[in-house]
Amino acid sequence: MEEYHKELENGDAIFIPKWSCKLAFQNLTQACKYLGQDNVVNISAFNVPAAMLAVMGSEDAKTSTDLILNFASQARVAGNKLDADKLEEIGMTGVIEIFTHVMHCQYNDFFVSGLAKVNSPQ
Repeated sequence: MEEYHKELENGDAIFIPKWSCKLAFQNLTQACKYLGQDNVVNISAFNVPAAMLAVMGSEDAKTSTDLILNFASQARVAGNKLDADKLEEIGMTGVIEIFTHVMHCQYNDFFVSGLAKVNSPQ
């Protein structure tokens, strides 16, 4: 499995392990359900504003928040696992940035390889 190594805006290294195919599909289904399909496609292109808008537009605040925090906690920042206390310390903007990295790592190739970037006919 591929590994994802990048740098956050603050210069900290971020590492994200690739999910298994089964977990990636399950998480994709949940992300689309709570954040919207178009938003998920945009977020996977490393679009932080799209992630912010998806959060603000979500109809289920608790589930969406849990999903974002769970996805973000999969990353390692500066070599450290992100637990609930660390996520609180990072704050909303930092968590959204990390969440966007996770979505990019897990799904960008999937969407680029298919037609997901084209709107589906009604």
